[in-house]
Amino acid sequence: MKGSTAEIDLIERMSRLKRYLSPQLADYILKSDDPDPFKSHRREITAIFLDLRGFTAFSDSAEPEEVIALLRSYHAEMGKLIFKFGGTVEHFVADGLMVFFNDPVPCQDHTEKAVRLSLGMRDRVKELRTGWLQKGYDLDLGIGLAAGYAAVGNIGFEGQLDYSAVGNVTNLASRLCGAAKGGQILTDQKTLTQIDNLVQAEPLEELHLKGFVRPVRAFDIVSLRRHVEVEKRFNSGRRSRPARPLTRSKVQGSSIQCF
Repeated sequence: MKGSTAEIDLIERMSRLKRYLSPQLADYILKSDDPDPFKSHRREITAIFLDLRGFTAFSDSAEPEEVIALLRSYHAEMGKLIFKFGGTVEHFVADGLMVFFNDPVPCQDHTEKAVRLSLGMRDRVKELRTGWLQKGYDLDLGIGLAAGYAAVGNIGFEGQLDYSAVGNVTNLASRLCGAAKGGQILTDQKTLTQIDNLVQAEPLEELHLKGFVRPVRAFDIVSLRRHVEVEKRFNSGRRSRPARPLTRSKVQGSSIQCF
């Protein structure tokens, strides 16, 4: 009886984890010694909000089946990239999506990973947009990105819990997303200082965002810097070569933090 209860608990934990983590991250958490990875705690994170510009007008004029089909395709493409970079999905709301990094699995370069994910999503939507325009769907992606501290943990009620991040950083990312035009990735000056050597960004006018007393200096992340792009291609070429098997000492000396 105890064995079956333990198996049920394991299945429930796996089910909860796979709602907002990639399979490899879910597996990592399950194998960890933490009895409750969902307990509330304070953590520095990088939050991303994204949604489609023009979606309200599209959903008002399109048939419900068209809207659902587009959302499924859009979510699937964004999900592939989120899993690739190891982000945590907080929630989907129609075309809106929130993702954050550095929890529940710590990741030292979480802001860099968030930037790379954002650029990847923007570029993928640019490709999807060609097909959408052919169908008369004038849609584009706006993204807001911010780094800072948040309270992270399960929120909801028994039987319906979500793993969420709450704090000024998520509010800022959300407001920046709301201010972004199609194709823009907006961030604030504080976050930009952490990734200034990584990206090319264009300064914008100060934004007066709802819920923020002072104007926010905003920047549009345009691309990775040239030396970063060269390094990325070099590393990609190295990964395509057959990998040497790890020795036992190397395996024991390594630690997984972020995929």
